[in-house]
Amino acid sequence: MDILVTYQKDNAIVRVSGSILGDDRIQLSDKIQELVESGGKNIILNLKAVELMDSVGLGMLVALRDSLMRRGVRLLLSNVDRSVKSLLLITRLNNVFDLYDTEDEALTDLDSMDLDKFTV
Repeated sequence: MDILVTYQKDNAIVRVSGSILGDDRIQLSDKIQELVESGGKNIILNLKAVELMDSVGLGMLVALRDSLMRRGVRLLLSNVDRSVKSLLLITRLNNVFDLYDTEDEALTDLDSMDLDKFTV
């Protein structure tokens, strides 16, 4: 598994390629926690190049989402590959995660939420 991180404002975009299996899930979780600790406001996890994710990897994403939410950080999923999307649909976790077709759509949603905070 390879992880590439870029930033758009103070939101971290995490592009993952390969598979999220076994120890890979620990590497990904640790990387995202590190990004949040270093000031990442929100995380967009781009799963376009993820070929395979097992139930353990999916469980890690759920636990990570909950952990981040308690810290006031949103985890958004973008560009979800068909096989991963099928896994989310089968487990009905598509209703738990914020799913976006593109990173730009996720960023637009984050920008609109920031504006809503300041609306009186």
